[in-house]
Amino acid sequence: MNLRLLPWAAMALLVLVLAVRSPLPTNVVAVPAGGQESETAGGGPEIRLGPVDVRELHDDGSWNRLDADGAVYAYASRMVSAGGVTVFLGEGTPFAGTTVRAPRAVWDLDGKTIGLPDGCRVERKGGWTGELSPTTLDLAVSILRVPGPARIEGPGVSVQGVNLAWEWVEGKITMQSTMSRLSPAKGPGRKG
Repeated sequence: MNLRLLPWAAMALLVLVLAVRSPLPTNVVAVPAGGQESETAGGGPEIRLGPVDVRELHDDGSWNRLDADGAVYAYASRMVSAGGVTVFLGEGTPFAGTTVRAPRAVWDLDGKTIGLPDGCRVERKGGWTGELSPTTLDLAVSILRVPGPARIEGPGVSVQGVNLAWEWVEGKITMQSTMSRLSPAKGPGRKG
């Protein structure tokens, strides 16, 4: 054999060994570094990721973005499960400025929904905030739905109720069984 071909033969042998060895079953399970519990995607093949930035781009140039401390992408079911989540809604549009923070999220890339099973905190420019129980963000129709208890606060007003539906593009909020509190000194449109 020619000496110049020896490195190529060694590389081919290494590739062959790795190809044969990788499908063999092992008893070793990769564990992410650090002591925190990692996300799971519910079975099937998955890709484990460190800090992530997932964007859903729209034809009009706008996007929704999910940032997370760590995530798992189940590519068979096209789901992203993430922990330590921040969702930015409608970036690049006139209604941008809404941020949703949650301990966990599950983004169904085909169904265009983000489930927040542990609840979340919503912040909107202009001083609006919300403490919400388990929530679903329906990205296809731009609606945040909370079937359980929810509390939202804005300049001069605080409202609690159940079954919140917020259409963030239209700026429309509906809620059932509401209880409100108005603060006249801080009311919207009041000066003094």
